[in-house]
Amino acid sequence: MTTTTDEAPAPAPGRVPASRRGRALVGTVIALGLLVGSVAASLFLGSRSVDPAVAWAVLVDLPATLAHGGLEAAVAPGGGAGMDEVVVAARVPRTVTAILVGAALAVAGAGLQGATRNPLGDPGLLGLTAGASLAVVLGLALTPTAGPTAVALYAVVGALAAGAVVVGAGRLGADSGTGLVLAGAAVTAGCTAITSSLVIALPGVLDRYRFWGLGSVARSGAPEIVSALPFIVLGLVMVLAGAAALDALALGDDLARGLGVGPVAGRGVVLAGVVLLSGLATALAGPIAFLGLLVPHLLRRLVGVGNRVVLGLSLLGGPVVLLLADTAGRVIAPPGEIAVGVMTVAMGVPFLIAMLRMNRGVVT
Repeated sequence: MTTTTDEAPAPAPGRVPASRRGRALVGTVIALGLLVGSVAASLFLGSRSVDPAVAWAVLVDLPATLAHGGLEAAVAPGGGAGMDEVVVAARVPRTVTAILVGAALAVAGAGLQGATRNPLGDPGLLGLTAGASLAVVLGLALTPTAGPTAVALYAVVGALAAGAVVVGAGRLGADSGTGLVLAGAAVTAGCTAITSSLVIALPGVLDRYRFWGLGSVARSGAPEIVSALPFIVLGLVMVLAGAAALDALALGDDLARGLGVGPVAGRGVVLAGVVLLSGLATALAGPIAFLGLLVPHLLRRLVGVGNRVVLGLSLLGGPVVLLLADTAGRVIAPPGEIAVGVMTVAMGVPFLIAMLRMNRGVVT
């Protein structure tokens, strides 16, 4: 006797089902709208709000401003700009930095979760951010006059070294997921202790580190952004290019090999991109925790677990969350501000506790 089933065949790895494509399209439109709104909020709002018409005029004139001396000339005393123009021009670099860092950390977190099949994959939790911070402090101690490119290189090397230690130590555990988290916690604690000791012992390093150590998108100007931009784009391309391979690897290494995906090569490309993104984001904005954990999990709740969809939307969702966190930090404590790294922790800790209590972390 034969039996029949009404179940539809499972979609091939790398192919997004029609229902998920619809949710992804709606999510993309919403994310783009939120990104535009968060950019506007970042430019208009803060300890001093500005007239939107003035802000728009500054943005329209920005290409000409950059061509004739840059933002520094526009906001310099005697430059002919009013206070609103000065405020908006000063906010442009931090807004661009927040977009780049938010995209880098969110995509890095989603890539880590997919490559390690660990729902707690995050550059901060797995030690990459702490390793990058330690390398930057060591680099500044040895070369106090290091420029933006050198600082970015230090951060990438530090993230790479920390990642190698975490992966090597994590394999010693019986449960690879638990081993990675424990190894990441140990590396983070060790790197943070050494970093704090160096900062206390070296006053010259402290002067450069104190505004950077809590995580801030306000410290990077045009030179830092220009130096980091090509490598952030490279890291994003590497992680996004590995999304289809991560979907295949989610089925298991043996099945992935049968589908023509090499587990080592597939994970290697993604993890290399993750290291690059984590190091550069830390070089630009300092250690910012939980963003890479928060954004991918929120997106999975909304659009499903496919890596291609989650990674693509993380590219938009990360900047939205970081821009809103930075703007909120400026609005709630005028005339000062709360560092964006503190704001992301304030958002991420309750989310992590809730996720652990539900015990329903989605593993890609």
